[in-house]
Amino acid sequence: MRMRAPGAWLLALCVVGCAQAPAQEDAAEKPELSAQAKSLVLDQAPSDIPHPQYIDFNGRAELLGYALEPQGIAAPGSQVSLKLYWRSTGKLEGDYVPYTELVLPNGSRLDVESTSPVRKGELVPGNWEPGKVYVDETSFTVPKAIDAARFSIVVGLRTQPIAAEAPAEAPAPKDSEKAPEKADLAAEGAFGPVYLSVLSGPADGKHGGVVATVETGVTTAALRARAKNDKRGAGGAAVKRPAGKPVSAKPRPAPPAQ
Repeated sequence: MRMRAPGAWLLALCVVGCAQAPAQEDAAEKPELSAQAKSLVLDQAPSDIPHPQYIDFNGRAELLGYALEPQGIAAPGSQVSLKLYWRSTGKLEGDYVPYTELVLPNGSRLDVESTSPVRKGELVPGNWEPGKVYVDETSFTVPKAIDAARFSIVVGLRTQPIAAEAPAEAPAPKDSEKAPEKADLAAEGAFGPVYLSVLSGPADGKHGGVVATVETGVTTAALRARAKNDKRGAGGAAVKRPAGKPVSAKPRPAPPAQ
């Protein structure tokens, strides 16, 4: 019987092992999803989305619609539930996550914290599969101190801020040189978040898509009363005079002699 050279066996083993390695690596990169996560991944958009809406985020992700409770007035201090339907349309490199902001008419922005699996868990955008729909469920409390009759709910995708190494301490400047501002030194080496731009759909003019505008029930009269109370609290309460005749500071004249 003819014997094969040892080199031929080694070559065959190498070919088989190299062919199986990528499949094993792919299996290791995609662990089994939990039951909760599986329920949030859909093959296609459901037909019963309460508020269908389309926003394209840079050709990488699409917002297909949302559900919002309550749908009427969300008073300060009340709880709001928001459900977003995202569809992946391209591979998202980097640590992009969905975010939600409450934008007031004066331009002020309030971040909404969330711990949903789509934002901090198994279903972050870096793990999305193109074509799949991901249900992002979140809730938040309307700030009690909100001083606007309405606010807009703005959503989008962004990376987390990156803080680079602090710059080396600069030598003390000479008298003829101007000392650098502390704010400038603090800003060096710091990078803000990167946002996916809105290509189509309602946008806020900056970097997000406008989902809905919600009334708070705060009236103009209530805002005036709050401003008046704040002013009194800052300057102290007004002093009230007791009822009755005012007391004169001048001494009374002596009665005439009899």
